[in-house]
Amino acid sequence: MRKRKVLTGLCLLIGLTACAQGSEIQSGEPPAIVHKQPKVKELSAQERKEVLTKVDTGMVEAQNDFGLRLHQALSNSPEYKSGNLIISPYSITQALALAYNGTAGDTAAEISDMLGWKGMNDADINEGNRQLRSLLENGGGVVLNVANSVWHQRGLEMKKAYVEVVKDGYGAEVRETDLKQDEAMNAINQWVNDKTSGMIPAIYDEPPGGVAVLINAIYFNGGWMDEFDPANTVEEPFTLTDGTRKSIPMMKREGRYSYKEGESWQAIRIPYGDGRMHMLVILPKESSSMDKLQQQLWKDTSVWKDDYSFETVKLGLPKFKAEQSFELPDALKDLGMVQAFDRNAADFSELAVGGEKFWIDKVRHKTVVDVSEKGTEAAAITAVMVETGAVQLTEPIVMNVDRPFFFAIEDRDTGTWLFMGSVLQP
Repeated sequence: MRKRKVLTGLCLLIGLTACAQGSEIQSGEPPAIVHKQPKVKELSAQERKEVLTKVDTGMVEAQNDFGLRLHQALSNSPEYKSGNLIISPYSITQALALAYNGTAGDTAAEISDMLGWKGMNDADINEGNRQLRSLLENGGGVVLNVANSVWHQRGLEMKKAYVEVVKDGYGAEVRETDLKQDEAMNAINQWVNDKTSGMIPAIYDEPPGGVAVLINAIYFNGGWMDEFDPANTVEEPFTLTDGTRKSIPMMKREGRYSYKEGESWQAIRIPYGDGRMHMLVILPKESSSMDKLQQQLWKDTSVWKDDYSFETVKLGLPKFKAEQSFELPDALKDLGMVQAFDRNAADFSELAVGGEKFWIDKVRHKTVVDVSEKGTEAAAITAVMVETGAVQLTEPIVMNVDRPFFFAIEDRDTGTWLFMGSVLQP
């Protein structure tokens, strides 16, 4: 018989969203699982089967792999070395897909390679993302809403082909505004608040500027298939990576779960809704460490994909709420996306009409995860800010020639004035 152990301290992997070494757990109020859920369109078994045949599993694997590589890159930053590190690979990938569709040449190739899309054509990439979104948003007994938007500066004429792609493939709203004004900041923040059901009330605390902001929002709200009884939640010590302990509320439940165990870890799948979605939890054994587990995760996740058996498990799961913000440019550059951030080398020629020079200036990412006895509520926002040096995209200067003036007819190449004069009475 396999030796059964109680899962009491753990690192959360939501989808393949990872948590870093030394995670500090914060207690939180239960998410409003019931009150916020809108009606979910359920796919029939046949409809779901048809959509599944269209989903590119290679793209899904590539996205998860990208998420783990980004997680590793962020974990090397001193800022996240000893705390939580929770990201949404899906949100980041979708926001970068909005940017990718505006690029060409080596800039496009770098983004494609980083996201694992090398060798795929644009049509297949966009259709693959569209089908995956369709599948994720429908059914499973949970709420999962995905939204995209493109906000561009007044005076910037977006290319028709680009607008069609982001609308048709990503359901993106395209809005013209003045990104240098508080009005735009407030509108973007309101959109973020609405699309995350209030979990992330804002992404900007000042006008974003730039010429375009490309945003993805994802909101998840899933009740456990089998809820935890609040009466069984007790304060227990949670051991941090430095060996110190802190008291946290630990939810308790005994039940049948999909479970797997290795020499240095335990893994469990805790189902939501009708069981289509679950929280995967991988816990290093006391003889191992979070650092060792992460090294395994970054190297190969296939170990945790199959061969689970249903076992009776006495489960202890922390009740917590965690919020994080990230600035991603440095980590993305480490992963090979370099040209898009280079104002001289970036090629965003598919984004807008006019031939101006564009580049990505900032990539901001926010996550919130709330785990309680009822289930999990989580949201993520990724905002890509595109910048330009083009003067004409700033507020227009007023010049009304209604007074005497000087003029010259000039040869542009040599600078020769062929005619010149003062006009006092036109």
